Amino acid sequence: MIDRDNMSGLSRRLRESVQFTRSFKSTDLSFDSWQSATRAFVTEALDLRDACAARARTIERRDHESHETRLLELTFSSGETTEAFLLLPAGKTRRPAVLLLHDHGSRFDIGKEKLVRPWNDDKALSASAWTERCYDSRYLGEVLVKRGYVVLCADALGWGSREGNGYQAQQALAANLLQFGTSLAAVVASEDVQAALCLSALPEVDELCVASMGFSFGGYRAWQVAALTEAISASVAISWMGRLTGLMEPGANLLRGQSAYYMLHPPLAGKLDYPDIAALIAPRPGLFYAGDHDPHFPRAAVTAAFGDLTESWGAAQAPGHLETRIWPSGHEFGAAQQDAAIQWLDAVFNRS
Repeated sequence: MIDRDNMSGLSRRLRESVQFTRSFKSTDLSFDSWQSATRAFVTEALDLRDACAARARTIERRDHESHETRLLELTFSSGETTEAFLLLPAGKTRRPAVLLLHDHGSRFDIGKEKLVRPWNDDKALSASAWTERCYDSRYLGEVLVKRGYVVLCADALGWGSREGNGYQAQQALAANLLQFGTSLAAVVASEDVQAALCLSALPEVDELCVASMGFSFGGYRAWQVAALTEAISASVAISWMGRLTGLMEPGANLLRGQSAYYMLHPPLAGKLDYPDIAALIAPRPGLFYAGDHDPHFPRAAVTAAFGDLTESWGAAQAPGHLETRIWPSGHEFGAAQQDAAIQWLDAVFNRS
């Protein structure tokens, strides 16, 4: 039975005995061979073998002093559509780009507006409160475009232009998709890959300098999309990394169902841990930040995962391409972290 901590005795025993049979540590393969085989396994398991760029249609444009903002409609291979903001710096040269991925936060009326200033007054109050809570009152998309980056930020399934029926509806949506042999996590992963391919193909973008960036669930999506497509050249993942066993503790979000389905890939469960999937990024540059008093990510789980990542980038002969850091902070992506992450990205892309 499920107890008050949302765990059964069976779950506790499985947590203690899980082996992650496809992790690098569980094989005798070289890192390159393991990575190649694992990427093929994950790609097939998530049905990403024929991933193509989302189709983009411009709905509206607005000019600002430093940049242009376009409201886009993206159409995915599934036939699903979403709204996205595309921010373009002034000038005609091809620029580095960031696929900016919004967080979860159990706040569904806004998605892309958590990171890009909304155009509609009905979203403004929610967006302003959210940026104050998580981003030091900054719209991260505007920070990036003013630093010369093209930015694409789209609504994931369940947020903004695709808002559902609230928190409880997540589990129903996840169950619906499982009935047809897919999952909520796989849908988000596929759409993020298609958005990355769309961004890298834009004529305004230097396709060799495309990064993913996100906080919280957006951080999870940032390292996941980088693991799943080499269209992403570098990844910035904030406040979402840990070993599964350390995250399955009393009170943890992953024990509650609902939102957890966005991070649950049934074909990968028990075979690959979160750091194992993130290791598919190496040797490309990756940055991972955490907070030392983040209530969602116990420090022991984070530290262990960061150790796994360090081993993976070392095995890929690229230890200098990984940065991990635990900040004196909670679950947030404040101005100091933003500035440090963007400076790291500038250095990766050789920008002064």
